[in-house]
Amino acid sequence: MSGKNVNISSLERNDLIAGVIAKHKRFIDEYNGEFNELDGKVTSLDKQAESAKKNREYVLERLDILKEKRHQLYHQAENLLGDLSSFDEIQVDDNKIIHSIYDAIVRIKPSMTLENEKQIVNEIKEKLSGMSFDKQDIQKLIFQIRSKVDDALGSSIELNSITGSDKEFNDMFFKLNDELKQVVPRHGWLKNRIESHKAGLKYWEDAASGKVVTTDEAVES
Repeated sequence: MSGKNVNISSLERNDLIAGVIAKHKRFIDEYNGEFNELDGKVTSLDKQAESAKKNREYVLERLDILKEKRHQLYHQAENLLGDLSSFDEIQVDDNKIIHSIYDAIVRIKPSMTLENEKQIVNEIKEKLSGMSFDKQDIQKLIFQIRSKVDDALGSSIELNSITGSDKEFNDMFFKLNDELKQVVPRHGWLKNRIESHKAGLKYWEDAASGKVVTTDEAVES
């Protein structure tokens, strides 16, 4: 009779371990499906949020660079106008044109609408085109002034094109972070449960193969 009891006890124990193993596998399969879906979503949202953050920082930095560049270029054009007026070949009428260009630059140095700035820059370039001198040094200065105001306008055009996009990237960053906050807790919970069931599965598979010794009570877990 004692031998029969041992055999029955052994069979029951093996059945119980098999049931526990099946339970862990079932939970792993169940949780894995949802976890993999959320994991992909978390990764995607995280990358998008990081990209939005970097774009926002780039735009803010670029805005500062362009504002400073625009200011410096117009300031350099003013200085070149001063150099131009110092030549003996510059007559009274030429000085009037130079002063009118200087006044125009003073008007556009502060912030203004892009259309107004384009109009004033075109007027400056027309006045510069009307100044014709044989002396190469004067021609060079006129070309440099024209180039400075052109580049300054180019900075204004780029400024206009990206102004406000920093706010858009900022709004996008916070929106994506809000979405992350909604899914991260569940994502973390699933990860912990999967790891727990994998650890349990390994333990009971080792028990089934005889690698570890279990008590009868432990089989129920």
